[in-house]
Amino acid sequence: MNIRKLFVVVIIVGAAIVSASAQTENSPRRIVFARGATFGRASGYLRGMRDRAFFVVRLNSGQHIRVEIDARGSTRGMLIWPSGKQEGGPGGVIFDGDTDETGDYKISVGESMMADPWRGAITVKVEALPRGQASPNDANLGAYAGKYPSDLFRRVPAIKTRLRQLLGASYKDFTDRMQVEVPFEADGDVLVTRGCMAHSCTIEEAILAIDTNDGSVYVALKMNSRISRTFPASRSQLPEALKRAMAQ
Repeated sequence: MNIRKLFVVVIIVGAAIVSASAQTENSPRRIVFARGATFGRASGYLRGMRDRAFFVVRLNSGQHIRVEIDARGSTRGMLIWPSGKQEGGPGGVIFDGDTDETGDYKISVGESMMADPWRGAITVKVEALPRGQASPNDANLGAYAGKYPSDLFRRVPAIKTRLRQLLGASYKDFTDRMQVEVPFEADGDVLVTRGCMAHSCTIEEAILAIDTNDGSVYVALKMNSRISRTFPASRSQLPEALKRAMAQ
């Protein structure tokens, strides 16, 4: 009799677990924004390598969004448009760009298959700026003289989008050389800053120049103490302010 009761309990518990998993996928947790806010978050929990957590956020076409996953272990996330197209990558910032559809965007989070298994809490953070607010053309870029690049990237994330487009596969080389950053300086209508790898300043550096008139971005990368690459590649297209910084 006890064995039969135990068997029934096991079946009930198992059904409840399956049901909860299905509800998590079919009824994702909604991320909401307080009135006037541009930042929202929601938490979940991953129970193993095969588990996934699902979230949903309502967005309008033309918004600039940044989706970030925080967790104590390695994760992989996917942003799914209302139409079904997808973009994602390893945990951290999985998307930083503009939306082109209006509706519910789903966010799927699971453990990275390339790392050690773990279980624990996760937090998904979404920053969604009103349409047009992220445009560098509308921002007072000159006001960022004396401020750090990370401040500008956070408040005008479209600058990061332009950097990604300019640098392509070299974007990581740039960010690796901005681990230590210094405030922007104004050189005419151009903001100039430089950064370096931790413990490798003067050896591994990045120099960033931004035209405050139209938000155009220009980059030079120093590797092994030499300027090895510029973006654009033709130095005739670089602003004089960047050339002066490269010569220092």
